[in-house]
Amino acid sequence: MSILVTGSTGKTGRCIVNLLRDHSVITVSRQPGCSAYFDWEDPATYILPFEAARDTVVSVHLIIPAHIPTQNASEFIDLAVSKGVKRFVLMSGSLDIPGDPIQGPIRAHLRNTGLPFCVLRPSRFFDNFSEMPESVRDHDKIVSATGTASIGFVSCEDVARVAVGCLCTKVPHCAEHIIVGPELLSFDEVAEYFSHVLRRPIAHESISVAAQKELWFGLADDFIRLMGLVEEMTALGGEEAVYATETKIIGKKTLTDFLQENSDLWMQTPHVALRT
Repeated sequence: MSILVTGSTGKTGRCIVNLLRDHSVITVSRQPGCSAYFDWEDPATYILPFEAARDTVVSVHLIIPAHIPTQNASEFIDLAVSKGVKRFVLMSGSLDIPGDPIQGPIRAHLRNTGLPFCVLRPSRFFDNFSEMPESVRDHDKIVSATGTASIGFVSCEDVARVAVGCLCTKVPHCAEHIIVGPELLSFDEVAEYFSHVLRRPIAHESISVAAQKELWFGLADDFIRLMGLVEEMTALGGEEAVYATETKIIGKKTLTDFLQENSDLWMQTPHVALRT
């Protein structure tokens, strides 16, 4: 019995694969080094992970990029069901977006399969700060459009642990798991944490949602609209309401832990004058 992890080279995907090292795992990517080539934009590649598996794939972890048409996701899900998959775990977001044009149709299609599936709803990842370190490293600032609202930032490792439990539990179940970190923090407070760990002042620059959307120029229109709505809901206290949920799962890693582990990413390189 095998487990298929889409998005296996991404932030959470890598953590999930690492935790599943004692299981039969099918990893997929557009890059070499995985079990099979896979491209969400090319349905012809959807069969390749199942052909690469030595036995039946029974569980699938779905990390579906926001720009992928929902019909592509549905086609892959239908193929997986035809190949014997018995459960799905879908990566989503913490906020429940009314009329979500991306996740809504995918969840509806999963329900139509009649198979059990879990939805992971993590808060924002600590790891997002490491993907584009230039703002902190080169400009000593963090930019956000969420004002003074607080967020339950969480680590990818903690999210991955929940995902693995959903993929491997003996009796599959249907549930939505809200996953947060141990602290509820505003971006002003996040900047203070950065300042403490890096030992230099890091500021939080608060911008409007409209200005944030301009920074996403060139991405899919549905994605920009959705993320703009996420920023607006967060600024109005949406993440704080999520954090108040009694059934939430609280991760172990703190922001300080994450920053200390990755501090080299944001360290400034001393300027050395060239001798002539």
